[in-house]
Amino acid sequence: MKKSVKMNMVGNMAKVEPLPAQTADELIYDLPASNTAVTPVTLSSGTPMLPAPIIKIPFTNQLTPETFLRLKQFECWGGMEIQDILEEALTAFFADKPEADRELPIKAKEKLRKKLPNLK
Repeated sequence: MKKSVKMNMVGNMAKVEPLPAQTADELIYDLPASNTAVTPVTLSSGTPMLPAPIIKIPFTNQLTPETFLRLKQFECWGGMEIQDILEEALTAFFADKPEADRELPIKAKEKLRKKLPNLK
């Protein structure tokens, strides 16, 4: 009579390294994964704490077909997401525009806060 051999299924499995998280664009266009990993911050008590997520406000706008095409081309070949391109472009645009740092009038700011409660 043969002894039954129990197989250790877990032990026989090959170790699989986790793939880095990729955005949909990176997966679709076979772009290299961007380094968007969040590194936990350790408190003095030794407890790890993740940084607060960055709040992003969705909005819509319109571009000429030529500008939109260039935006999509850069998104594909430049390896950046549209939201990051716009953030970088607008930050550079506002750098020499002191009006962009001027406080809104109280009524305008209150009206905006009703739509965007997370606004500072």
